[in-house]
This record gives sequence, C-alpha cells and structure tokens, in this order.
Amino acid sequence: MLTAQRYQIILQALNQEGICKLNELVHLTDASESTIRRDLDELEAQGLLERIHGGAQSITHLTVDLAQNDREQLNRSEKEIIAKYAVENFVKDEQVIYLDAGTTVQEIIPYLNRFQDLNLVTNSVTTALKLSEQNLNVFLPAGHLKSTTKALVGSATMATLAGFHFDLAFIGTNGVAASGDLMTPDIDEANIKQCVIAHSTKKIVLSDVSKFQQVAFATFSNLTQVDYLLTGKLTTKLKIHFKQTNIKELD
Repeated sequence: MLTAQRYQIILQALNQEGICKLNELVHLTDASESTIRRDLDELEAQGLLERIHGGAQSITHLTVDLAQNDREQLNRSEKEIIAKYAVENFVKDEQVIYLDAGTTVQEIIPYLNRFQDLNLVTNSVTTALKLSEQNLNVFLPAGHLKSTTKALVGSATMATLAGFHFDLAFIGTNGVAASGDLMTPDIDEANIKQCVIAHSTKKIVLSDVSKFQQVAFATFSNLTQVDYLLTGKLTTKLKIHFKQTNIKELD
C-alpha cells in the first residue's frame, strides 16, 4: 500500500472514531507497527492529528466563529500581556496601523492614546467603536457585516483595503497548525487578512496559546509570511512541534 493511501485510511479512521489505537491502525492498513508509528509522526508534524499514548487522536477542526462576546472572555489575561508587548515594541508615532477583528487585537486599544498622529484602520465595528471612545483617528471601510464577529467582509471591504498601505498590521488567528499555517473558519475573513498582509510593511500575528494545533477551514497565511507571532508560554509538547524562530513567547 502506498504511503498516501495509508495516510488517507488513518485520517478517515480518526475522523470517524476520534481516537484510534496503534494496533487498530496496523490492522486497517495491513502495515507494520513501525511503519504506522512513522506515519503518525509525519501526520502529527503536518498538524493533521495528535499522538497520544498507544495511538492517535483527531484534531478538532474549527468550522464556525464563536460570537464576539464569547470570544472576548476567553484567555483574557494572556491576551492583555500579548497586546501590551505588541504596543510597546512595534507601535510608533505617525504610523498607519491596521487592527484585525480578533479579540486579542482589541486588547491593544487602551495603550494607543499615548501615541501621536496615528491613523487606524479596522474592519471590526466593535474595534472601531472602542477606538472612537479613545478619541483616536479611525477609518472603517464599507462591506457586509458578519453578525457573529461584527467584522466587515466582502468585495467592497477588499477593494477599499487594497487601496491602502499599512506601516503595521496586527492580525488575529483562529488556528495555528504545526506547519505554520494560520487559519480561520470563514473564507471571507481569510481573504481580508490576506489582503492586509499583502499591503503591510510589518505583519504581527497575535494569538493566545489555545489556538495552537487548531485547524480551521481557510488558511490565510503562514508564519514564513509574517514578521512575528506573539503568544503566551508554550508547553514543552507544543515547543517540539513549533520550532519557527519568529514565534515570541511571553510570560
């Protein structure tokens, strides 16, 4: 049996069962135990499954965005640490800055009013309102409003953002695969993120640790295409899989 065929059988079994023991996969593929171990190692390196004692388990695929209010309350203290570091190390006076619709990015807002002559652009209605409350200069493009994330998306948003150039972009992500792929459940939001990254001098991704090894529907970039990913302290297990040098861990 070809390697690709074994991979397909293994992933199909995990999608159906959630967890499979090593001997079950050996039986399904008619391969040796050592071969299946190598297959599982490779599939885990690709971010397609997670090794556990005696076998493997599937990685949850994110198919929908949580509501804005629900996301704001998750891992709040970690998000605040990430946001404070991002501002202190990357924001300067007179920049044009894009703020993504992510809730970690929103934690940046309270730290911005110390800077002079910032021009802030966002596709998030929630972020725009919070910026205006700080008397900051904010631009909100046209577009279709998503009810869950309160983000503007679609062709009108894309056309507007494609006409800008950003000195600095802060981007959120729903998933970070072991391959370095950055993911979101919504293809329209993925398109917006891709557009912003293509029109930004410096690209900084903000992600709490819970997003690592999460897989979502649409890939919008890879760690090789951004300057830094800022996150919390990674576990030893995560460090084994994520060796990209532009991941900055924060305590």
